[in-house]
Amino acid sequence: MPSFPMPQGRRPQRSVFKERASLIINLDRGQKRLPCLVLDSSQEGFRLRGSFQLRRGQVVEVILDQHPLSAVRCTVVRIVTAGSQHEGEVGLQTV
Repeated sequence: MPSFPMPQGRRPQRSVFKERASLIINLDRGQKRLPCLVLDSSQEGFRLRGSFQLRRGQVVEVILDQHPLSAVRCTVVRIVTAGSQHEGEVGLQTV
């Protein structure tokens, strides 16, 4: 997913869709592949829903089920707190 400079103050256009994917964590050793749902995406990243424990700044990879040979490396930038209406959602920024 290429990155294009955006004028300051403008957010990139998000594509809203629900697509099954996998989230790869622990990229250094002992990789885990966890199922997730991509809620939307933009040139800068993804918003996912799943059952996983991540921390801000963690590097992960997203693999869309429709494109199993293309992994997108991302950094966790947002984690929705428990009890929120959007619990289980995370925001990822492509690296």
